[in-house]
Amino acid sequence: MIVCGAEHLEDLTAGRVYDVKMVFNDHGAVVFPAKRQHREMKAEGISYEDDYRGNALAAMIRRNTIEIRFHRAFDDRAVAGIVSQLLATPEFVCLSNAQVTYRGRALTV
Repeated sequence: MIVCGAEHLEDLTAGRVYDVKMVFNDHGAVVFPAKRQHREMKAEGISYEDDYRGNALAAMIRRNTIEIRFHRAFDDRAVAGIVSQLLATPEFVCLSNAQVTYRGRALTV
């Protein structure tokens, strides 16, 4: 699983920024500053596009929360599995206790 932009997670946990954004799927994640748009950020095998055209999910991350935007290609179980894999990576260990929501509902990961 690839992780691009891990330095933005460090800024978040250090309190230098309030939130960051992320696009992700089972290939990995791209983390970036909140001022950028999800559709602008891509990596090999990871592409979020408006109107569900991409193969990745979009999320907002704060110190204790990961809020994931709905994508019709991903059910709750798939999202929970991907997030669980991400949280197991060294880059995301700082968010291991974060509340994860998808479609406005808490997910168990």
